[in-house]
Amino acid sequence: MHPTVSIIMPAKNSGAYIRRCIESVLSQKFTDWELLIINDGSTDDTVVTAMSFSKDDERIRVFDSQGKGVSAARNYGLELSTGDHIAFIDSDDSVDPEYLSVLVELAEKENADISQCSLYYRYDNGTLVQEKETEDAVYNGHDEIMNAYFSGMVGKICLAAWGKLFRRELLNGIRFDETLTIQEDAFFTFQCAMKSSKIACCNRALYYYYQNSASVMSKAFDGSKMQYFVVLDREIEICKEESSLTAEIMRRKVVTALDLTTRIIRDDAGHEYLDEMKKIAIETSVKIKEKLGFKTRVKLFVLRHFSALYYGLLKIKYR
Repeated sequence: MHPTVSIIMPAKNSGAYIRRCIESVLSQKFTDWELLIINDGSTDDTVVTAMSFSKDDERIRVFDSQGKGVSAARNYGLELSTGDHIAFIDSDDSVDPEYLSVLVELAEKENADISQCSLYYRYDNGTLVQEKETEDAVYNGHDEIMNAYFSGMVGKICLAAWGKLFRRELLNGIRFDETLTIQEDAFFTFQCAMKSSKIACCNRALYYYYQNSASVMSKAFDGSKMQYFVVLDREIEICKEESSLTAEIMRRKVVTALDLTTRIIRDDAGHEYLDEMKKIAIETSVKIKEKLGFKTRVKLFVLRHFSALYYGLLKIKYR
């Protein structure tokens, strides 16, 4: 008999923290789950630790995706899963004991395609900071869902795949893009949101997203960050018949280009991408000028006409 929830956990060289993650799953008050740990080519004791748990609990199974990357690991987990709902958890994170019980109850009560909770950012020093966008709300229909998705720069529907339950049927035809090294979560979640009829959210922070110093997101700027624009352009292509959504994605594209420009200056790395960032920001902004706030328009004006001044001011700010 298949479980209510399949939890998919990709893991690569997670020996330092995978025990904490697995124990948080074992602590769940809701017990009808299976945990699929997908080893992504680990060279440390990740597999040994995972197997030690699987020997004691038949709900935990360990598989090998041969180091093909996090997206391939998640996709492999999807093929192996049997649950009515799918959850993703990263091996360096953890979840509250009520994580599954709250999300399952919410999904079933609202008959939602996706249920989502809020999260805590947890830092190396133990500090917890709750994410502010998620609210208690149910979004019905395509327009409501996409308005919530594009609310602000982050959105009321978080871009990450974790912190959610996905109804299995929703994921038919949707998989993680294995060519992406960043933003694979965002593109996956975008496709799910586009396909959903109802998304239910609660403001309880039940997922702990660990911000460790080795995190991909905390590394200095490099060329892989250009994949942000690959994903945004794919999203534009998907909803090209919906002008309002296209404009929202273009707004994010402009703001992303400006943010990455700041990051290049701050990190003093990737200066060869500055001209491309400037081109993306300015050419995209021309198409959606009315969607941009006053501060953004000022930044664009200075960047367009006084680039050296713009970069110089950023250098002063981050000196």
